[in-house]
Amino acid sequence: MAKPQEGGVQSVARIFELIEVLAAHPSGAGLQKLAAEADLAKSTAHRLLGSLVALGYAAQDPASGQYRLTLKMFEISSGIVSNMDIMGVARLHLERLSQRTAEAVHLVIRDGTDIVYIYKAESSPMRMSSRVGLRSPLYCTGVGKAILATLPADEVEEIWRHSRPQKLTGRTVTDLDELKRQLAQVRRCGYAIDDEENELGIRCVALSIPGPGGRAESAFSISGFAPYMTEERIRRISTLALETRADILHDLGLEQTRAPGAR
Repeated sequence: MAKPQEGGVQSVARIFELIEVLAAHPSGAGLQKLAAEADLAKSTAHRLLGSLVALGYAAQDPASGQYRLTLKMFEISSGIVSNMDIMGVARLHLERLSQRTAEAVHLVIRDGTDIVYIYKAESSPMRMSSRVGLRSPLYCTGVGKAILATLPADEVEEIWRHSRPQKLTGRTVTDLDELKRQLAQVRRCGYAIDDEENELGIRCVALSIPGPGGRAESAFSISGFAPYMTEERIRRISTLALETRADILHDLGLEQTRAPGAR
């Protein structure tokens, strides 16, 4: 029999797994689907969902019976985001960049081996599937590679070992030596490219936002549909993006610094 403390930890782990599954279904999902994706018995999922509803973190549609997260979850997370200098400073610059390029612009922060989207601006009538709160691995995203390029080689290798790289598309890099070659190119040109590595049909230009020592914990990207993101257009967009980063760093009171390991 599990000790009370162990049982408590297990219950907490289960409820957070369920919250993560709910977050992947912003329009709502039924009990059976949520239980299956969270790898829970239906009775356990029903009990945990009942607790989330009672506490106001989830709601159940009386007509369909589907569950979804409420804005109470956003209220908690927004308190963290609102205290980030990078969010307050970068927002206007990124909105302007989205308008100038007529493409989607994202701002992300690093969380361990992943990045989390904390802001998105879109100027094009064509909508992308990305959303605030989405989590993706560092190794297969333009923003992730832009951040990795600012880190020492031993830290990049450590992140790689804990990432369990896999092919998300036919273009995803799953070889460490190839990733290192790409990071060297990022350091030379100042920006990273995601060439349909995280999502087929989407190509993006990404730049890190380095801190005082050159190390970055955040980055932004300009994403568009691959057929329109030609080499010439990427060159034009990268010029605008480099100007935007300089403006953001200026407003943060930071000079543009050389990343660790850069030549």
